[in-house]
Amino acid sequence: MESAPIGQSWDKLDPDIREWLINNPGTVILPRSVVNALNEVRGNSNGPGQLEVSAEDRDFLKEMAEARRRERTGGGA
Repeated sequence: MESAPIGQSWDKLDPDIREWLINNPGTVILPRSVVNALNEVRGNSNGPGQLEVSAEDRDFLKEMAEARRRERTGGGA
């Protein structure tokens, strides 16, 4: 089953969940706690479980992680 991209729910996610995703941008299978948080903000009633991260979502998360690194080092684009 296809899910909405993580980027569409990004601003609604708890900061701790966003931080976990930024720190683990290459993750292919999300842990249950992250899946539950995504389901909650998406309004999905899917039960707890694992979720495979799409290539689009991994690209988004890598971009977010890179933006965080630039922010912390004061580097430009």
